[in-house]
Amino acid sequence: MTWDTKLYTVKLNMPEELRYSKDLRLDGIQGFLIINPYGKDYDKYIEPGLLCFMEDIDELKRGLGVNKIALMGLYIMGIYGGEEKRGQLKYAGLALEQYSISRAVFRFKLFNTDELIVPLDLMERYGVSIYKMVYEGEINPFRLNKYINILLSRRGEQSLKQFLRDALDLNSRKISENTQKNVEGLINELKQPDSIKILNPNKYYVAYRRNRAFTACVIKPEEDNVLVESHVSYVECDNEDMAYYYSAMLNYLAFKIIELKRGFNRSHSARLLLAVLNAGLSWNDLDEETRRDVVELSRTLHSKVPREEYGNQRVALKVISELNEFRKLKSILDSKVDKERLEEALKLV
Repeated sequence: MTWDTKLYTVKLNMPEELRYSKDLRLDGIQGFLIINPYGKDYDKYIEPGLLCFMEDIDELKRGLGVNKIALMGLYIMGIYGGEEKRGQLKYAGLALEQYSISRAVFRFKLFNTDELIVPLDLMERYGVSIYKMVYEGEINPFRLNKYINILLSRRGEQSLKQFLRDALDLNSRKISENTQKNVEGLINELKQPDSIKILNPNKYYVAYRRNRAFTACVIKPEEDNVLVESHVSYVECDNEDMAYYYSAMLNYLAFKIIELKRGFNRSHSARLLLAVLNAGLSWNDLDEETRRDVVELSRTLHSKVPREEYGNQRVALKVISELNEFRKLKSILDSKVDKERLEEALKLV
């Protein structure tokens, strides 16, 4: 459906001798409002909103030229044992603090537990494996600090719970009361999907935080056991250059929000990638020379940015903004982007 509707912008032009009051009337006041044509027809105006509302992933993929968009990773509950309560963690976590496999024996220490020792065939019986997880808290601008090693079962939640019950029984005589209690709490609370989706080692990915400041980094899985948790979104790319390019674009947009003293939305879905598209910053929007410069600067930043823990991602972005490579990247993109389009795009995030 199309609408033959003209759009205008309206600005208040308050005369100096007047002050705002509910008693004000437009009658008799000339030039009280400044009205100008908007410069865009109605269909074009509502297109971004409709795409955002419908979250048309196929359209976004085509617009960005990427293979796949995953707005949320795997829902896993119990990674770090839940929230603190009176200074103590409520239960254990699935994140592995240390582990070893030797002579058909699996030794492992879950988060907030003593070491547990089980025969290796117990893992095989319940389909339990060690996965490398992309965790939101380890993502900084242009850097994944590290993967989190985590225990999950490819046979689903109940198999993982039974594995932990058996592990408790086998170690009951030597573990502390706290470990017993904490693992029991984990068994009650943990959640994992029935099937585990892993990243393709032959592809390149841009992973970004789904909440608040959407900082991003490039991931190239080196093994076939890398997965992404639910607080992280990701984009799959065929080639390395495109991944470095879009990582740069997301970090650039995140910094622009800080630079313009705006606030981040609480959570992001398709709107973030739509903002890249609407700002005119997709892969095909910029000329080849600019793309090449952006890719090389992003690649350098990924190798240069240190592994750090920041109080929040606003702090991280401000630190990164002091690097010469990011200043060059920002200068290039500032010179290419249309300011009005950028303003409209940032309203989405």
